[in-house]
Amino acid sequence: MNRIDPRIIKTKRQIDRALIENLSRHSFQKITVDMICASSMINRSTFYKYYNDKYDLLNNYLDRVLDEFRERAVVDFVLASPDDVGGSAYKDSFERFAQYLYQNRDTYFILWNASIERRVYDEMILIIKDRITGLLLKTYPALRGRDLYAGLYAYLFAADAMTLIRWWFTNEASVTLQDVMCIMTQNMAEGLFRTFRENLIPKPAAPTSSRGTRSG
Repeated sequence: MNRIDPRIIKTKRQIDRALIENLSRHSFQKITVDMICASSMINRSTFYKYYNDKYDLLNNYLDRVLDEFRERAVVDFVLASPDDVGGSAYKDSFERFAQYLYQNRDTYFILWNASIERRVYDEMILIIKDRITGLLLKTYPALRGRDLYAGLYAYLFAADAMTLIRWWFTNEASVTLQDVMCIMTQNMAEGLFRTFRENLIPKPAAPTSSRGTRSG
């Protein structure tokens, strides 16, 4: 079995970091191979040993990021019933996935907002959607005649989960992982609309009964 030279791994990681560094400050159109080489402290000949150009680097990097995301994406909690969605079997797996996402939040934020052709955030939603659809069809073969609807609900669930994650990252100064877990569990157990009504919509004041007085 051939082992990759650790020096190659180190150089490629330097190039990856240089790409992200530059994407955080410049539009991709303005980034040059020379800028990437300067940031990663390598020469042009070293860069071209691994990549044809900056587009090849970007797509290679995004494919690796999304492949890892696909491997780590946990969706088995969609099989839980409302009664056991808060159980450790489902809760723990989602929490591990959320922690993994949090560890990579800086990179994700840069990629989500970068001026590149690929929409990384949307690709992540579709990855989760496909994982959910595949799991549902495998677990419930009778759904195969309703692929269209399974795909719709899988997409709605995936978009909801990613929106929650992005909101968490945006507000991490005041939102904790436990807050996210609570919202996710409540949405799963009670449904989004019921959660929305109970948490945000003021309840009407109970009518007070007052007994009138009669004069005379």
